[in-house]
This record gives sequence, C-alpha cells and structure tokens, in this order.
Amino acid sequence: MDLVSLVVVLIVVGLLLWMVNNYIPMEARIKQILNIVVIIAVILWLLNAIGIMGVLPRALVSVVVSLVVVGLLLWMVNTYIPMDARIKQILNIVIIIAVVLWLLSAFGMGL
Repeated sequence: MDLVSLVVVLIVVGLLLWMVNNYIPMEARIKQILNIVVIIAVILWLLNAIGIMGVLPRALVSVVVSLVVVGLLLWMVNTYIPMDARIKQILNIVIIIAVVLWLLSAFGMGL
C-alpha cells in the first residue's frame, strides 16, 4: 500500500472518529471505549500495512494482541463495573495468575 493511501485512510478514520465523538450522543465511557478500540485496530492495521506484522512471528503477534485484549477487558471491568474493592482485587489476582500461567504454557515453560 502506498503512502498516499495510508494517509487518506488515517484522515478518514480520524474524521469519522471525531464526528462520532462530537455529534453522536452517547455516554462518555462508551465513547472512551470506542476510541480505544478504534486506536488499537488502526495501530494493528498500520503494522500490517507497513509489513511489520509479516516480519514478526505469528505466535508473538497473537500473544501481544491477546495481552492487549485481556488488559483492556480488565481495565474496563475495574473502571466501569461497580463491585466491592476486595472482589475486584481477587478478580485481578486470579486473572493475572491465569495470564502468567497461559504465557508460561505458550512459551513451553508451563506445568
């Protein structure tokens, strides 16, 4: 993909995101989540368009994307779901332990 196409696509995505943020009435939290999801998607698309995604091992890209998704979901739960702080702390510890065990397993060092 040539540079002009990349710039045009980025401008169009930026304008659409700006219009959604300014002219579509929705809760601020939902707009924030939408912005984060669009930014992550654009970054992944750019890495793929430039060719960096093809250079990196597919397993590594999968692990990084999974970590980003798990982190985003954990952040959303901690930020937007009302629950006791103790329960959130236990949930965070359980998810972190599960992710560490998954990472160890993914790299062949698991139990």
